[in-house]
Amino acid sequence: MLCVFTCRELTVCTCLRQSDAICAALDAAHIPYQVKARNRSSPSPLAMGGRERAGTFGQNPADFWTYTIYVHRRDWEQARAAAHL
Repeated sequence: MLCVFTCRELTVCTCLRQSDAICAALDAAHIPYQVKARNRSSPSPLAMGGRERAGTFGQNPADFWTYTIYVHRRDWEQARAAAHL
């Protein structure tokens, strides 16, 4: 488990396949990581009820998600090299 104070953001992916490919590369390099998935279509505290008013008709459901990958600060350079970023 990575702590908030010891981890660093490696990348943000909007595609699940890209996120899976990076995670597989990190697994192959034996680098611990953590992925945080966020649903961008859910209401935020700043725009409460936005989705309910506008709806999601015609939007690609795959575009609703972002995947943020975190690694330990000491592994960041090695992780960038392993993931080819």
